[in-house]
Amino acid sequence: MTALSTIVDAVTRTAVIAEDFDPDQRETLIDNALPIAGLFVAVLLFAVFLLWRSMTRQMKKIDPSLPQGRDDREQALDRRLTQEAVDRGEAEDEDGTGADGRA
Repeated sequence: MTALSTIVDAVTRTAVIAEDFDPDQRETLIDNALPIAGLFVAVLLFAVFLLWRSMTRQMKKIDPSLPQGRDDREQALDRRLTQEAVDRGEAEDEDGTGADGRA
């Protein structure tokens, strides 16, 4: 028996079980699951809040007078080169020449 046929059999059995379920019993099951799902969401939100608060505290501990790292220098160079390219483009637009140097 292949894995695909096993999956198809499991899906078929699940569909048959779902059809045999009484609609009133299904509604009761869903209604009873709502408080548990709400509690789960509330716990997740609380955990996210605690993580956010912890991250904020850790970020406040970082000394802003630290020297620039390699990434900071690369970003500064990228910003400078981008600004130079923008300035060249604006100068070419004022001169009436396009990007290829032709009028």
